[in-house]
Amino acid sequence: MQDEVAAWQLDMFGGPTPIVAAAPQTDPLPDPQFWSEGVMNKMVDALVSLATDSRRGDNMPESLMDCCALLSERLRGRKKLEVEDYRATLGWVMGFWDGALSYQFVCAINGVDPEILQDVIMSNPLLKRDMEDVRRECFGTLL
Repeated sequence: MQDEVAAWQLDMFGGPTPIVAAAPQTDPLPDPQFWSEGVMNKMVDALVSLATDSRRGDNMPESLMDCCALLSERLRGRKKLEVEDYRATLGWVMGFWDGALSYQFVCAINGVDPEILQDVIMSNPLLKRDMEDVRRECFGTLL
């Protein structure tokens, strides 16, 4: 690709000097519909690995630990809680949407009972109220 002259800068001691616009960079990962089968398989493997791996070396995947951390922050009343992440987590755990991998799938791969976090949400009044707000926002009500 060739650089284009975007403008000229006048210099008191010399002639005009060009200001060159940087050439646009190509997207390293194009639209998934254009991926080869090999790239698609590698991306799926990376996604499953990301959802099921643990940084601490225990059996609990990071995706579930992150859910627990968000729920814990909400129960402690943290002011810097990422509300969108928290609401997305509630929806993912309760099965309102699956995301790239469903909550049930992540739990099944790691041998974790999916009802544990769901029971925590349903048994805590604050978390249950938040979950109901997310459900109403996603699905509406008949009233």
